[in-house]
Amino acid sequence: MHTIITDTVSGAVSVPVYSYNEIPYKDIMLSCAESKKRGKYAVSYLEIPCAFDIETTNIYKRIKSGKDKGKIDSKYRPFAFMYHWQFCIGYRVVFGRRWEEFVSMLKMIIREMNLSKNLRLVVYCHNLSYEMQFMRRFLNVTESFCKEERRPLKVVHADCIEFRCSAALSNMSLKMFCKSENARFYKLEDDFDYAKIRTAETELTPKEQGYCYNDVRGLCECIHSLMRFDTLASIPMTSTGYVRRAARIEMKKNKKNRRIFTDSALSAEEYKSLRAAFRGGDTHANVRYSNQTLNNVTSFDIASSYPACMMCDKFPMSKFIPISMETFEKYRKSGDFCFLLHVAFFEIECTAAHGIPYIPLAKTKHLSSDRILDNGRVLSASELTMWAAYEDVTIILNEYHVKSMSIESVYMARADYLPKEYRSVVMDYYEKKTALKGKNDQESVYMYGKSKNRLNALYGMMVMRLDQSITEYTGKGETGYETTEEPLEETLTKYYKKRASFLAYQWGVWVTVHARKRLHDMMNVIGRDLVYIDTDSVKFLNYEKHRKGIEELNKALTKDAKDRGAYADDLKGKRHYMGVFEYDGKYDRLRTLGAKKYVVDIDGRCYSTIAGVSKKAGQAFFTKNGLDSFRIGAVIEDSGHLVAYYNDDEIHEITIDGCTMTTASNIALIDDTYTIGVTGDYLSLIQNMSDKKYDLC
Repeated sequence: MHTIITDTVSGAVSVPVYSYNEIPYKDIMLSCAESKKRGKYAVSYLEIPCAFDIETTNIYKRIKSGKDKGKIDSKYRPFAFMYHWQFCIGYRVVFGRRWEEFVSMLKMIIREMNLSKNLRLVVYCHNLSYEMQFMRRFLNVTESFCKEERRPLKVVHADCIEFRCSAALSNMSLKMFCKSENARFYKLEDDFDYAKIRTAETELTPKEQGYCYNDVRGLCECIHSLMRFDTLASIPMTSTGYVRRAARIEMKKNKKNRRIFTDSALSAEEYKSLRAAFRGGDTHANVRYSNQTLNNVTSFDIASSYPACMMCDKFPMSKFIPISMETFEKYRKSGDFCFLLHVAFFEIECTAAHGIPYIPLAKTKHLSSDRILDNGRVLSASELTMWAAYEDVTIILNEYHVKSMSIESVYMARADYLPKEYRSVVMDYYEKKTALKGKNDQESVYMYGKSKNRLNALYGMMVMRLDQSITEYTGKGETGYETTEEPLEETLTKYYKKRASFLAYQWGVWVTVHARKRLHDMMNVIGRDLVYIDTDSVKFLNYEKHRKGIEELNKALTKDAKDRGAYADDLKGKRHYMGVFEYDGKYDRLRTLGAKKYVVDIDGRCYSTIAGVSKKAGQAFFTKNGLDSFRIGAVIEDSGHLVAYYNDDEIHEITIDGCTMTTASNIALIDDTYTIGVTGDYLSLIQNMSDKKYDLC
């Protein structure tokens, strides 16, 4: 054992650090309680918070000259190795440098703590996917639960040491997780020089040792804080688990909700049709304004878009049944039913004044070869077929010229508001979020975002795929993961029989249907001055020209929110209504090159939204080089875009800088360059627009 100096919220302190064979098990076990997980696979857990983390070095080469300067040299595949690990158990921190020490420690823990198949120790990693890729060859995995391949949420070693992902649990960075749980040993500033090659024999500086110590000690404090209200047996695997549990408890208070759920059960064909119809938020740029510098662009956001739909709109609340066209025509405008249609359009062309086509290529079942696309959206085609909600079809008929159409089949379900118990949970989270609104300190802004995420999780839970494949870590094959699928009918039967299930998939489908309808109401107010949309926001020119129209739309939305009780007051007593369009600022200048690809200038500072470029890197690059540097072909060398190189090696030895170490599978995360570009079709469309060869309406 030795001591190091590290920082805490109350100042620097001296703390002990143990080697792998010095852990004081008797002291740790002195007052250790146990918790038990109920159900078919009952198991007990030692109520001891534990955490594990590794430090790694990447080995790679960059091209030094030519057109590909700065890019990763593909002749030398990047790889990584662990040079330091840290483990915290009951607030005792252990340092190690080699995998052999880690394996020996696991054996000692199992023996000294009498762990077994019926008694487990839980160890949290803040991004288990990363640690797992390095340590998987050194583990004897007997059980796992994975989101998908290479994304484990839980991995059990030797039946008794259960590694879990705390990033999934918190949905926060470790730094903010420590802040939110008032950890004394907070995450220190990440000023590591990651380009420096370190090995198991590299002596760490006192500051680097403190960084390693705080990472696991702080994480243990966070887990211990959560254990005030939960045990290790009851803490959910993900942050959504908290939301799901709260909603389930409320829904169970009314037995009618279970009946609605089972009565709304979907057949395999109905589920497939709904999957085909489901789409998320609307994100697109008006091609009229692509690749141009625009001045004085105004932005408006919808206040709590998805929650507003869940509070104010109606959803399918009964079994979907096939109906005739006569029945459809009789009831389609009544507002008492939801309709799902399989529809074919002929000689269709977008004529929307706002210039943004509605139909995504990905959602068409059949599309003629003569189609014209706008960045993945259908501008025109002689024929297309698709599954869509009636509200979607209404938008299409309003924003496209259609020579003819045919409805090949229609399903109908009774429409009503979501159960009041579910809406009460929506309001509870909305009120908590609203209480943080207007606070400008960094922590409140961050926690506001996380509260917003939990609120939106009430939607995300609804659209979780029911036909998800099952992925497990078996250690077999190249990656070690195996994915299996069961027949859809069997999956659906299990889902609707399970007592823990309570959400109808079709509810989630209609959340985004309603959200898109609300967004398009605003888009049609703006018309040709619309520049860009993203799920719940609009950016446009000539605000004063549209101010009255926006006010009139908001007046109707405010009344709707009032009638449905969809509002809350902040700490200053200001009332906030769900679903209204709120002013979100004005940009001095803006440039866009399509969906998720734009840069704005505000008072000489640039801010970017580019898929593949971090916000921080984009801000630095465009503030330095100017907004007009956002052009096709521009290269951002330090993009913050990490490229993952997976290496699935068996256990072997490597020698780096004279140090021989045992290593195995690994992942190298390398900051790559990013070249701004567009597809060939989109570039042609931009050029045709500028040449006046094609225009909308």
